Amino acid sequence: MNAASNSSGRKSNAEEAMARGQQKIQSQQKNAKKAAEKKKQQGADQKTAAKAALVFTCPVCRTQMPDPKTFKQHFESKHPKSPMPPELADVQA
Repeated sequence: MNAASNSSGRKSNAEEAMARGQQKIQSQQKNAKKAAEKKKQQGADQKTAAKAALVFTCPVCRTQMPDPKTFKQHFESKHPKSPMPPELADVQA
């Protein structure tokens, strides 16, 4: 028998460790790639959700806001000389 095999015909511990080491590296690379794809996809979902939440747009400066209360506060502080838009007339700030 050759020096790399023992009496049962199995690989030596050194050869098994090398094979497992290579598999470990490949597995880590595969998992890192999966994690990166998942993170990239999740980031896009957050951006889409954030854009969808901005439903009010200031007619003066085109800034987007998520709700009428914030919109009214913005309008009163940033554009005090401009006439109040009719959709903000009945909003409680």
